[in-house]
This record gives sequence, structure tokens and C-alpha cells, in this order.
Amino acid sequence: MFHLLVDGGDKENNSSRVHILHDMPQLYRPNPLKSHDHGKPDRHFHLANRPSWWSPLERQQVLTMSSQRVRLDVQDKYVVMDNGILQVTISNPDGIITGIQYNGIDNLLAVENDESDRGYWDLVWNLAGSKGTKGKFDRIETTRFEVIVENEELVELSFTRTWDSSLEGKVVPLNIDKRFVMLRNSSGFYTYAIYEHLKEWPAFILDRFRVAFKLRKDKFHYMAMADNRQRYMPLPDDRLAYRSQTLAYPEAVLLVDPLEPEFRGEVDDKYQYSCENKDNRVHGWICNDPPVGFWQITPSDEFRSAGPLKQNLTSHVGPTTLAVMHSVHYSGEDLLLKFGKNEPWKKVFGPIFIYINSLSNGGGDPLSLWEDAKLQMKIEVQSWPYSFPASEDFPHSDQRGNVSGRLLVKDRYVCDENIPANGAYVGLAPPGDVGSWQSEVKGYQFWTRADEDGYFCINNIRTGDYNLYAWVPGFVGDYRYDFIITTDEGYDIYMGDLVYEPPRDGPTLWEIGIPDRTAAEFYVPDPNPVFINKLYVNHPDRFRQYGLWERYAELYPDEDLVYTVGVSDYRKDWFFAQVTRKKDYNTYEGTTWQIKFKLDCPDKSKTYQLRLALATAHASELQVRVNDPDAVSPLFSSGQIGKDNTIARHGIHGLYRLYTVDIPGNLLLEGDNTIFLSQSKATSPFQGIIRPSAAQEIDGRKEICIPCEVVMDNGILQVKISNPDGIVTGIQYNGIDNLLEVLDEEANRGFKGTKFNVIVENEDQVEISFTRTWDFSLEGNAVPLNLDKRFIMLRNSSGFYSYAIFEHLGEWPPFNLPQVRIVFKLRKDKFHYMAVADDRQRFMPLPDDRLPDRGQPLATPEAVLLVNPVEPEFKGEVDDKYQYSSENKDLKVHGWISLNPPTGFWQITPSSEFRSGGPVKQNLTSHVGPFALAMFLSAHYAGEDLVLKLNPGEPWKKVFGPVFLYLNSVGSQDNVFSLWKDAKNQMQREVQKWPYSFPASEDFPKSSQRGKVCGRLKVQDRYISYECIPANGAYVGLVPPGEVGSWQRECKGYQFWTKADEDGNFTIDYIRTGGYNIYAWVPGFVGDYKYDVVINITEGCNINVGDLIYEPPRDGPMLWEIGIPDRSAAEFYIPDPDPKYINRLYVRHPDRYRQYGLWERYADLYPDGDLVFTVGNSDYKNDWFFAQVNRKKEDGTYEATTWQIKFMLNSVDNTGTYKLRLALATAHVAELQVRINDPKVDTPLFTTGQIGHDNTIARHGIHGLYRLYTIDVPGAQLVEGENIIFLTQAVNTDPLQGIMYDYIRLECPASSSSTKL
Repeated sequence: MFHLLVDGGDKENNSSRVHILHDMPQLYRPNPLKSHDHGKPDRHFHLANRPSWWSPLERQQVLTMSSQRVRLDVQDKYVVMDNGILQVTISNPDGIITGIQYNGIDNLLAVENDESDRGYWDLVWNLAGSKGTKGKFDRIETTRFEVIVENEELVELSFTRTWDSSLEGKVVPLNIDKRFVMLRNSSGFYTYAIYEHLKEWPAFILDRFRVAFKLRKDKFHYMAMADNRQRYMPLPDDRLAYRSQTLAYPEAVLLVDPLEPEFRGEVDDKYQYSCENKDNRVHGWICNDPPVGFWQITPSDEFRSAGPLKQNLTSHVGPTTLAVMHSVHYSGEDLLLKFGKNEPWKKVFGPIFIYINSLSNGGGDPLSLWEDAKLQMKIEVQSWPYSFPASEDFPHSDQRGNVSGRLLVKDRYVCDENIPANGAYVGLAPPGDVGSWQSEVKGYQFWTRADEDGYFCINNIRTGDYNLYAWVPGFVGDYRYDFIITTDEGYDIYMGDLVYEPPRDGPTLWEIGIPDRTAAEFYVPDPNPVFINKLYVNHPDRFRQYGLWERYAELYPDEDLVYTVGVSDYRKDWFFAQVTRKKDYNTYEGTTWQIKFKLDCPDKSKTYQLRLALATAHASELQVRVNDPDAVSPLFSSGQIGKDNTIARHGIHGLYRLYTVDIPGNLLLEGDNTIFLSQSKATSPFQGIIRPSAAQEIDGRKEICIPCEVVMDNGILQVKISNPDGIVTGIQYNGIDNLLEVLDEEANRGFKGTKFNVIVENEDQVEISFTRTWDFSLEGNAVPLNLDKRFIMLRNSSGFYSYAIFEHLGEWPPFNLPQVRIVFKLRKDKFHYMAVADDRQRFMPLPDDRLPDRGQPLATPEAVLLVNPVEPEFKGEVDDKYQYSSENKDLKVHGWISLNPPTGFWQITPSSEFRSGGPVKQNLTSHVGPFALAMFLSAHYAGEDLVLKLNPGEPWKKVFGPVFLYLNSVGSQDNVFSLWKDAKNQMQREVQKWPYSFPASEDFPKSSQRGKVCGRLKVQDRYISYECIPANGAYVGLVPPGEVGSWQRECKGYQFWTKADEDGNFTIDYIRTGGYNIYAWVPGFVGDYKYDVVINITEGCNINVGDLIYEPPRDGPMLWEIGIPDRSAAEFYIPDPDPKYINRLYVRHPDRYRQYGLWERYADLYPDGDLVFTVGNSDYKNDWFFAQVNRKKEDGTYEATTWQIKFMLNSVDNTGTYKLRLALATAHVAELQVRINDPKVDTPLFTTGQIGHDNTIARHGIHGLYRLYTIDVPGAQLVEGENIIFLTQAVNTDPLQGIMYDYIRLECPASSSSTKL
């Protein structure tokens, strides 16, 4: 699909549907032996010095905050921390936060609550030997207060409670130290706690500990915990008995008479807002009046229990926001923290950050507070481990270690070679059994994810002993490195290659689901309309709706689920949870599901293995029977398992369990077989199991073939891609089995990858990767690039995305790269109508019409005169793909329409950031084939200046795309052309979504990882106005640093452009991090602007550069001008084409210059003498030919042309210097010479030398690369009366050489007052 030319020409491969003329790169592989930089910037003491380009909220806060030191006011009953931004009041010595004053609100916390019920640490505990997960609630009130640190920059406070034997049975046997930290110029505060249990103290059980904040219900109504999980929330009053109806358990209520009618009929349940640890970084609440955000930020999971997938509560109706350090939710008793006799323990929980933000002057969108909170979260994560906590129990970065390595998977039934553990979760947790990390609760855990090559690096590990654990999406089971890893201060341990061998005894006969520890891929029903949460309607987390367990009995009222291998689809036919069936009188019965499959020749002497991976279980027993549902003894029973309570709490996974069931071959039959899965416990509706995958294997070695094709299917369209080549071979949509040209040979479809990887696979998205890695054995035979082609399909999306990552390492050989693109060739029997713009669309000839017996080649191979086309209507027309070129700024959507059935195929490019050459660079679009192209890099209309040349020792990496391939349809041919309008609407939607949030590559930054620049551009030209002029309509861009105007030749980096408004104001959003210059050009003025200061873009920055002044080239008053300074020759005279060579689309069209052969019309208009333009009499719209080209002579040769500009001067400043400004819109193998008043003088006053390889004239363009020349004209060469400037284009070897002028101006000397026309 991706097509590159390496030092090559521009030729289509007409035998391919989709080209890939180069494969794609691996992600950067770190040097495993390279030492790590443990130093981290301490961002917290320097917020006042944050530069102006931080986010609007940060900037506003920095500008408005005082430089006040942190103050501490110790009173009898309260302690107050105050840094001039906020004021935090804590009860003394209880350590309960009673008030937070900020932004004119006297207290953000729930003032109607008792002071002890506003902001606090709490825990639930019980005596040793107690049953269940219920215990004694302790809102931790301490007995002693101490100031740990107090200076201008920082205050740290300690509130402690010490245990002794007199408290046994009454108070949890822990020493507890709650800490609060406030920093100077920080819009928030930190809290952490140290829990300690001495060896001689009694045994006990801990159920839960957390930090809770209860906010003002009259202020905070909007809750946010993720980009797609935020909403206005009911009030706590709505949960009162007379306003709500309690459902199956106390946490879930149906709102029947809420204060706000909009919530009537919704279910509210705090568990609907649970979140996995790995995603639980920031959540909180927004107050609209005044606009204030209250956010709980957890920068690390090291102190949380049970690993990255453990689910915990976040924020919920109250308004309440929680920082849960440990809980048994979604796990049950397995996660109780149980201390035995003589067991010492000490652990630090936190610090967490309570961040408070607001909008400047109360203006703007309050929801932007969420975006700012996410940026602050990233800052906190990057600052971990913090440098400021004073406790010796919290080690700083230089007191920690690092572990790195590579994880591979060995599964001989999938691949003979080890497979990189792409996306594996790899962690260090206290030593234990395989998989014990998910129930580990006493120690610290440190997790990361491996890259696509299996490399991982875990930084900032506390000293101690650990096992290394891992699990790999796509494979069952758990990995554990059996040797203890001991980390110490400054240790940097490299583990090398670790190999995980997942459970496997034979090849797979069949499988159900995806081994990813969740049931999200299975069928999740719509909720009962009576019990909905509007947030989760049509939401990826639809499983969070209330009461889905009851839908099973509605779908299967009498019989249970039957799944037939090879026929059923687990996404539609496998209910997400095997639950009990509700009967009359609120009783329940167990359920038995069936898996039916066929075997041709079962081996009676062998043992088959059934792998059952459970995503969760609650008070359940899973029994397995084979071919006999009535067998008294099951072949296998799990026994009663699980207290996860995931089903009731709207989860999709809890604790992972894997069972292997041996099935003797003699139990299996030739032909039909049935496995019966019974969940036999049936005393409540919440008992059941959720199964992420099931598979059956047969013992013994058997060769299996890796599929040669990958299919992405979302129910709207189906895309087939060759494996591992990465070539799109088929697109099925709207009843058409393949939209691509089915008659072409797949062998000629371009570059092929060598490796295939699934990057993301879930119900809502698939992202796949096809890579090829370069090494020196390929030198001279393959382009020295690592290439990674990506394809993405989203749920409910009528299309798919593609992007690529190209990488060249510094030690690799240099090379040139003229072209990068994506090419789709569609079915010529279907797609006949092409659209590029509202006024550039038409029925197109067939590719057969360009064959020698039907078409006559013209001056260039691309241009063909149709003499005998299949469809007579095209006879006498010229077809040339360059007639459909477009500027980058306008090249957002183009494509084709099929009339039968009415179907559209559209290539949508939502951003030009990855294209080369800037906004007016012209590229190909769609053309006869039918072809649809996405051009990223090309030398068209520019020549060698835009060839990407990588030099020796030059590393380079760039992401091209994503682009969107959009398909649409209508029911009737009467409306078929509305498909273009719909494609434009879809384009607008894609543009608004940029940068996309879904690409998985770390090389594609999301919106929060980008920056913003704004300012105002003015023009200062004292010969037009004494005041600065707003740069109305100026093109303003950020481009890698270079010379003035270098942006139009820049092709290695990224470019970000916009147009200034009528006042010259501009804003450029979503800029990738890096160093840039600001460039601009202003229609109506010659030349280029460059802001010389390098702009450094960082994540979340918001830079206002203020007023920028452009002084265009000008040395004196204007005597005369020809044309408009707009970098185009479109305003000049464009002749009608030769009637023998027309394209009917461009007859009486604004883009009439796109007609073929207009260069030959010059000789028709000027057969003997050349163009003469008389200032004051001639009109450039009628009298200035659009291109100065050669004149064709009768013998077929060409002669140079000399144009004259005649003008009168009443007086001349003989001692002064006049300035002739010549702005060229393009040049191709040309030399422009200037002479004054003597056309025969041997040495011209000025010559450009040979310039340009734009080839704009041949390619029906009206501009290429812009060039500006200033010629000094001595006053002594001018005369009073008539003067003539002679412009000679001197190179005359072919008809396509020449130049196009943009604008010409003559200025008199700056000091002259006598020169007059």
C-alpha cells in the first residue's frame, strides 16, 4: 500500500491494486547495555518560571500566583498551609482536612458535613480469623502533630498515631503517619502515609485503605475520569429513599424523582465508574461557577496492590473523589491483607497530588479544566519519584534501581522461532508463585509494557527482592522468572532475553475468544431500557450498564447457550457472562452451555487438552462434561471459586484463572462432539463466571500453516491484507466482493513486509503492523530504512486508517528518497466518476483508453489523446493525471463513485503536517486507473529541490499519516452524487478529530502531547502606510529551522500551517514537540518572513509570540507593477487550448490553465515578434502571457524569447539606483536575463543562471517553487522618455522550458523626489 521511489522515476504499476514499494520499520530498539539517566527535573519548585508557552490554565495560574512563600499557621485546633494560591486547613491533631480555600470559594469541601467527614484517610480492618470482607471502619484520627519541613519553598506536616497494647481490639495495630506537603507556586498539595506493624504486635486483617474527599454538592456537578467517561452527575439527594428506588444491592439506585429531571430513569452506582490501576491516573470534578476543577492525581502504581489490572473506585456521586490504595473490590477475600503473628510490615502509600485549577477571569470552556488536569498528571508522572518528601521511608530516584530486558514467547505450534512479546505486561513484585502478583497486597509492584520487539525497561524500583512476572496479550497463562532479582541503590540490571513458553501440548483445533484476561470481546447486550446510565449508551464500556446479568434469561428463557465451532461468532453468540437463570419466586437455576464441534478422525489413544481461561468468578463452580450432559461425575470441576463480585459491580474481569482439562481421546467421537460447561451454583443472580477464552488442543506435533491473509472486519466493511507482505488485496463493502481491481496479479503489487504483528485487538479497534527491518546484507538492494506499515479499523467506522513509520539509523548508508505515497487501484468496471473538488469532478475515461490502439501519446508519457476510446463521448479529449493535481492546503478528500451499486471510495487526509513542501505544494490526487493516491513526499512541481536526501551519519524518523480510506453508499442512483457531499462532511469530521487518539505507536503524539503557538503578524511598508498593516490572509507556519523561505523545500520534518485572520491573528494547534522557526508569506506583498528565534515546542505548551512585524523588500516608491504578488501566474492571460487537445472539465473553468499544450499557444499568438507590455496601456490580465516559453519554429526546433516592458519616465535620478523586483512563480531549466534599453548588449545587467526543475509548464500547473530576485538598475542606464526592460528566457532546447512570473515591480531610489512616470 505504501509506495516509495528511491532515486527512481514516477511510474504507476498498472498491474497492482495497492502498491507498497517499501516495507516499514521496527520501533526503535534501545541499546540494552546503555546506562539509564536516573536524574529527573524537580518541576515543583520552579512553577513560577514556567515559560509563556505552557497550557492556558498553567500560564494563567503562573501569571496570577504571587511569589509568596509557603506560610504555615499553627492554631490550637487547626493547622493552615497557604502558598498564595490555595489555603488548606487541617484539624489539629486529628489530621483531617476541613477546608480548602481557592479562587474565591471559601471552602471547596462539603461545608454541610461534619468537619471530620470532608477530607480524610480511612481504612477498614478486622481481627485475625474474621470471615468475609466486612470490617471496622476507621476514619484515621491522629493524636500528634509535628512540622517536618518549613521553609519558603516547602511545608511538610506530619500527623501520627502510635499503637500500644492498651488499644488491642479497639484500634488497628498500626503506627500511622499521615503527611501533607505544600510547595511554593503549586496549585495543589500532596499527601502520603506510612503504615507500620511491629513484629510483636497482634495479627489482624486489612480490607481497604484510601484517601477520600467530599466536595460541595452546590458547586461540583460535572465528573471526569477519562476522555470518554465524564458527565454531569446526579446529586446525593437524588439517592435518598423518597427520590430513588434501591435495586439489587445498596450501591445501585434507580432515580425516580431526582431534583434535576434529566436524570429521571437513570441508574446511579459508584461501581460504574471503577477503573483499572494502569488507567487510574487522574479523575475529579468541575464546578461551573466559578470554573474550578478538583482533581486527584496518582503518579505511580508502585504502592497500589494487585498489579496494573486491579480495578478500584474513582469518583462518584457525593460529589466524592477517592484515591484507593488497596481494596478487595473485583477480587474478594483473595486480596485481604492478612498479617500473622510475628509479622513486621511497613509501607508508604503515595504521595498523591490534589490538583486544583481554574479558568482565567472565569472565561472559556470549563471542560478545558479536564485537559489541563491531564497535562498536570503527565507532569506528575514524569516527576516520579518525587524529590521533596522528607520521610526516609520514601526513596528518591538515586536510591532506586532499574531492570531491563527482552521477553520472547516460544510456541512451536505458532512459529518455529521465538516471537517478540509485543505489548506484554512485565512487572517486578514480591517473590511468589506464578501469577501471584494479582493477589499480592503487602509489598510494592513496578510494571511496564514491552514494546513491539518485546523490550522492556522498569525504572525507579525500590531496593529489595523481587520476582519478574509477565503476561502476554494473545497467549494464555503467566510468566515468572524463577530467580530472585535483588535491586539496590543505583543498580541497572539487564536481564537479556527471557523466554516464556505458554501452556501448550498440541496444535489448536478451535478457540473461542481472545486470550487477553477480559470478556470484552464477547456479546454484551443492551441494558434493560428501564435501567440505564446514559453515559454508557453506545459506549465502548457498555458492560458497565446495570443489570446485564438479567438479560441472559431474556435471551435464553428456556434453553441455554449453544455455540457451534465454525458457525457461531463469539462476538455475537457467546454471552459475556455465564450466570444463573432467574425463575419464578426469585429463585435461580444453574446453566449449562454447549460447545459443538466436529472431528474427522479422533485419536482414541491420545489426550486432548481443553484450556479454560476465566476472566472472573463469583461463588461459582465450573463443571466440564464431554458428550454426556447427564454424567453423574463431571470430567472436571473447579470446585467453588471466586468472590470477585465482578458481575454485580459492572466489571468485565476480576482475578484471572487458567484451567487445563485433560480429555481422553476415547471420549470423543468421529463427527459431532459436544462439551458441556455447567455453572452449578444457583443461589443468587450474581453467581457466575466470565471467560476470556477457551481452546482445545490435541497432544503431539502437527504442522500448521500461518495464515497468508489478515482480515479486518467491523460488520460494515472487510479489508484483506496479505501476510506478511502488508498489501491490501481486497475491500468488501456494500455487496461488492472487492472494490479493488480484481484482474491484477497480486505478485506485482509493490513492496512487501517480512513480519506481521497485531498491535491492538479489542471490540472497538484493531491495529496491525507489517514491518521490514534493514541490515547491511541488503545494501544496494533495498532502501536503507526500517519500515512499519500500520492499518487500523474502528468499530462502527465505514472505512479504515493507514499510516507508516520510516526510520533511518545514523550508521546506515546515505540515499535519496524522491517519493512516498499510498496507492489504491479500484475496479475499472465499477468506478467511473471521479471527484477532487466541487468544481473538479467528472466521468472519467477507462484505463483501456490509454492503450496504444486507443490513445496517442503526446509531448509527455502521461498525456494521451483519446482517439478510439471505449466510450465514444471521450473521443478527442486529452487525459493526463497531472490535470487533477491539487495544492496540499486543498487536498483533503478525493476519490471515486460507482453507480451500480451507488458506492464511494474516498481518500481523506486530515492533516498536512507530514507532507513536504508546505501548503501550496502541489501533488497528484486521483486519476484514470481508477487510482486514488495519498501523496506524502514528491518532487512534482519542484524537482530535485524536494528530493529527500539523507547524508552519511544522518539519523531520521518520520510518521506519514494516518490517512482515512472512507467508504459510503446510498440506496438509489438518483442520489449517487450526494456521496461526494457526504465524503466532504466526513473529511470535516476527520479534520476535527486530528490528531487522532487511537494510533498505538508512541511515535504518533496525541493532542495532550503537542503544543500550540499563536500571535499576530503585521506588515510594515512605509511606502504604503505609516502604520503597520494587519497581515490579512497570511500563510503562517512552523517548520524546522532553516533559511528564509526554506519551508517550501523542507521535506524531512513536520510542518504546521494556518492562515491569519483579517487582523493578522493566527493560531497553530497540535504541534509536535521540537524546535521550529516561524515562517510566513503575505498575499499582496513580495518575499518571505522568518522569525529568527527558534521556537521550542514541548508537551502542552501554549506560546504567544505577540506581534511579529514583516518588512517586505522595498527600497523606494513604486513606479509601476505588473501582476499580483500571490506566488501564482493565474491572474495573467491564459489562452484557450487547441481544440484538438481539450479536457472538457476545464472548458470555461477557473483552472483553465490545466488544459494540455497551452505552451504551444504562445507561438500561435506571437508567431514572429515577442510579447510587448506597455505600462499604462497594457492590461496584464489580457496582455501578459502566463508563461514565458520558447517559440516553436517550422523546423521543429525552438528559439528563445525576449519580452519587453515599455514605460515612460519624465525625469531620471542619474545618481540613484532603481530596484527591479522579479518574483517568479516557477521555473524549469530556464535562464532569465535582464537588459535595459539595449537588447543586444552582450552582458546582461542581470542573469539568474540556469534555474529550476519544477516542470510546472508540462504538468499544467500555475506555480511551482517561488523565487524572488532584486536587480539593481543604475539611474545612468535610464533615460527621460521611453525606456524598455528586456526579459530574455535564454535556454531553448525543448518546448517545456520556461518561467512563470508572479509579479514585477520597479522602484525608484529611496532618496529620489524627482523621478516621475
